Amino acid sequence: MAIHRGLFIHGEWHIQAPTILLAHLGVFALVIVCYHVATEHGDTFSYDVPCLFAAGYLVSLFASMTVYRVFFHRLSGFDGPFWARITKLWHVWKVRDAQNHVLLGGLHERYGDFIRTGPSEITVVHPDAFMVVDGPQTKCIKAEWYDLLHPGLALVTTRDKKIHAARRRQWNRGFSSQSLRQYEEKVLFYLGQLDEIIEREAQTGQICEMTDLFYWFGFDAMGDFVFNKSFDMLHDQQWHHMIVILQRALDILGPLSPVPWLIQIAFKFFPNFWVIKYWFTMKAWCEEQMRERMQMNLSKDPSRVPDVAHYLTEDVEESTDSWTWLSGDSILAIVAGSEPTAAVLVGLFSCLARHPIHAETIHAELPGVDITDPIALSKRCPHLEATIMEALRLFPALPTAGLRKTLDEGVVIAGRYIPPQTTIVAPRWLIVRREDCFTRATEFIPERWYKHPEMVRNKAAYNPFGLGHNSCLGKTLATDYLRLVTARLVSKYHIRLPEGETTDEVVGDLRDRFASRPGRLRLRLEVR
Repeated sequence: MAIHRGLFIHGEWHIQAPTILLAHLGVFALVIVCYHVATEHGDTFSYDVPCLFAAGYLVSLFASMTVYRVFFHRLSGFDGPFWARITKLWHVWKVRDAQNHVLLGGLHERYGDFIRTGPSEITVVHPDAFMVVDGPQTKCIKAEWYDLLHPGLALVTTRDKKIHAARRRQWNRGFSSQSLRQYEEKVLFYLGQLDEIIEREAQTGQICEMTDLFYWFGFDAMGDFVFNKSFDMLHDQQWHHMIVILQRALDILGPLSPVPWLIQIAFKFFPNFWVIKYWFTMKAWCEEQMRERMQMNLSKDPSRVPDVAHYLTEDVEESTDSWTWLSGDSILAIVAGSEPTAAVLVGLFSCLARHPIHAETIHAELPGVDITDPIALSKRCPHLEATIMEALRLFPALPTAGLRKTLDEGVVIAGRYIPPQTTIVAPRWLIVRREDCFTRATEFIPERWYKHPEMVRNKAAYNPFGLGHNSCLGKTLATDYLRLVTARLVSKYHIRLPEGETTDEVVGDLRDRFASRPGRLRLRLEVR
């Protein structure tokens, strides 16, 4: 009890979890050795006394933790599942299928807008949460989950606001208006490859595996965007072996995201076990890509469009600190830049297939518009723009992720005080489906964004890219991707569901692994 009340309830301990585990094992081993020495002249050595000591200590420790968390914790006034009050391991078991959005949806129906989903965690299903945790006046920081890459560093995982701001300025150079226009050339090239595959399959009457195609497109374009090197998945029409490994590596973020301390233990002691081995393979490969890119000399080749690595490595000195940043950012760029856009495209085209009237409305807007110019598309095609906004609403890139933590003052959300040192979860997947925020909230209705604004009852609930200094740096590039792909395919093809099939798998099989991974989408595209 003294160790719990005097030590463990103060501060953060997730980074030290491997050391704490080793220390406890070491102490228990020392007790056994000492007892053995003390009784070496006896007739028989017994483990009874050391085991009783260990059991007594552990029972006392966990009893203290349980009583404190259930009855005396600062969050004891919030409703939630009983076992969630005691341990987040309950959460791990519940999301072993990586469907955290489904679990939280059920808890929201039972407990309301404020749910205690962990010993020191509150899930807030209210649109006011976004401005409080990420707005310009926020008193919150990123939660412990963002130490995922420790001791590595990356823009998205940086918890210190000053360090984050400095690193973001370096990234901003790669996302200027001029840079984005140059990147569009890359996007159009891979969009052409995507179109060629679909046209061949359309002419032969084949069903298009759209999930594969959209992910191939996303990763190919992002590889070129980041490293000036494609994965060639569209060209080869098959998954790159390392992207398969990357996908498996991300599976760890489904069940283990609720417990950052367990992730640290797994990384430390089991690097070659289960999907954890794929995580380290993926990490090493991303680092190697950045090393190879740093050895290229592309600045003297006027035909090469500058990539993100070009801006990140400008004026970078060879040092451990600089390399730590580049290593982490290489992982960030590949994963964060590819997965979310592909996921939204899958969701968007599943809706267009179910409701072809929207595709036809977009098609009617396109004559006379340059479909290779995302700015022209955004200005002259209101239904296209509204369709993309609706897809971003219903298929957020981060369904339940983006955890924040209150500091010493605590915060107030929708009139409810959240105490200090509390992790806050604001699940976009659930907030955008609130009927008091959007009329017919679960339905795909693009007209709400330009014809029927009364159907948007609380625009604060619409937050696909985050707010403030934590907002998505690539949101302009992502929306350009969506405009260009949608306009190109809708202008050329009728979008149909294969006979006897639905798009139910897209949502039904969606996995929440920090970023979303929708289920399989198969479509029949017919040349107009």
